[in-house]
Amino acid sequence: MEPTIARVDAPLTDFAVTPFFRHETVEDVMASQREKRAVMRTIEVCELRIAGEKNYVPVVPADSIWQVQNGQSVTYAERFSEQYRQFKTGGAQEASGTPLQELSPYGITPAQISLCRAMKIHSIEAAHSLEGHALKALGVQGNDLKRMTAAYMANLARGGQVESELEQLRRQVAELTAARKTSPLSGNEEANDDGISEASFDEMSDDQIKAYIRERSGSAPRGNPSRETLVRMALEA
Repeated sequence: MEPTIARVDAPLTDFAVTPFFRHETVEDVMASQREKRAVMRTIEVCELRIAGEKNYVPVVPADSIWQVQNGQSVTYAERFSEQYRQFKTGGAQEASGTPLQELSPYGITPAQISLCRAMKIHSIEAAHSLEGHALKALGVQGNDLKRMTAAYMANLARGGQVESELEQLRRQVAELTAARKTSPLSGNEEANDDGISEASFDEMSDDQIKAYIRERSGSAPRGNPSRETLVRMALEA
């Protein structure tokens, strides 16, 4: 069954829509009526994969009008000009926005990322924009996802403060490593191969220790482990 070529007028944020341009063979109705036979032609179309909409995938001609802005018509090809360029040059069509993997420090799991892909949610911004039935479609994972994206957006709004804190943490770790390699340990204190001991983490918050673990191992701890577990994981990282 051929996809329906439909006009989509409802305003949607670009991050909530992942476009996919392709060729589609459709019937030229006027030509068919003139020639009294089915006349087919190939056109460029754009699938609009809407975040949170599992079954609703509208398809529009790439050269159809999306909006009229300041008296000038804007086609879907122009609206999604980057993806259209990728389509025309044979490249991979990539979704706009920040990859969901960037939510790893906030606790997102591979299973949750897979669920998002299944629901056509391909970016943090798209996930953050979910409301109403689109959010309910995620089931019990919806609240966790909104919490993580809200935290990410809040940190983003803080003007990169999180990155600054991580950079400060890296410097602190480097200083601790250098100090432990040149200074003897006191009492029964044990250190790992890098000279880092449990005391090295006394002044760090749980979130800072999690960030340290992610920095060293490439992945953040899952769930809400105890501080003792976090310190052990940090020593082993």
